[in-house]
Amino acid sequence: MSIVQVNSSPSSNEYPVNAEKLTSIIETCLSDSSLGPETHTNLILTELSKSSSVHKFVVSVTRVDSSKGSHFDLGIESHIGGYWNKTKDGVVSHTVEPSPGIHYLVTVIWVSK
Repeated sequence: MSIVQVNSSPSSNEYPVNAEKLTSIIETCLSDSSLGPETHTNLILTELSKSSSVHKFVVSVTRVDSSKGSHFDLGIESHIGGYWNKTKDGVVSHTVEPSPGIHYLVTVIWVSK
């Protein structure tokens, strides 16, 4: 079972799809950890474009693999900013762990067309 955690609240009142569907899209697209981040990014973009025709999307996927048993404390800090219409455009980040030791940070940005 994967772990999905919402790391940030959406930065607007308008989601491109409801929050549960967005989480489901991300979790489903990241379920195969043998695929690379580029493939995961394209899968998420494809599903989002099917879900909303009134938004443009930018997706970032970062993979952290500690499954090989390395013992170290990894700190990652990331920030994305934008200048846009705060009522229609937004960004949200999720952390997903599809299997032990494999972590993804997924950021979805949407801009109203």
